[in-house]
Amino acid sequence: MHPRYRGRGIGTALAAWTRQRARERGAHVFGMSVPQGSPADVLLADLGYHVRWTSWLLELPEDRRIETQPLPDGYAIRTADGEADHRAAWTVVEDAFLEWSQRDRRSFEDFAATTVRRPGFEPWHLRVVVDHRGDVVGACFLVTGGRDGYVDRLAVRRDRRGLGLARALLADAFANARRHGATRCELSTDSRTGALGLYERVGMVVTGTWVHRAVDLGPVAVPR
Repeated sequence: MHPRYRGRGIGTALAAWTRQRARERGAHVFGMSVPQGSPADVLLADLGYHVRWTSWLLELPEDRRIETQPLPDGYAIRTADGEADHRAAWTVVEDAFLEWSQRDRRSFEDFAATTVRRPGFEPWHLRVVVDHRGDVVGACFLVTGGRDGYVDRLAVRRDRRGLGLARALLADAFANARRHGATRCELSTDSRTGALGLYERVGMVVTGTWVHRAVDLGPVAVPR
């Protein structure tokens, strides 16, 4: 809401309208993400929206040294090479994200359209970690633009977690971004993943906090 028009009930009316539209389409829960402590956050809290999860934007400061993260014996990081690698990376990412996100599985075509077929894609943007058999067990996709790098996706296969593979992929992504001219690297995560500590341990700092507020939708109200 534009600051000049706050306090007139417009936001409350819009919130009621969006809830109604969602209910008419069969939704049972309706929510949105807003900056923590913002006017929108305060409004939704007053309207009874509860916090479902918290999200953070993190940044690796320009002056922060990138520490190389060792890999266990038998593992290696390399650029994803060809469709077989791309499909393997998609599988790892989708399996990991569907452990906590409430959505349908994305097709490989959708994944490819936003990664390896994305305008400006370079092969080094998608890196994978492989085991001694050559199986892809982790993946990291980086987006670059100007002097910025953004880790868009990072995932490790469930049975290979706790080995430091995610830290190694992150350090690799940061180093590659800097070699290609990026001075700032960012990513976002939320409380459903439990990964905040991982990013802080590699030197990232929180620069923004958002909350996803939601409300349970009851039956359609019948005017009297």
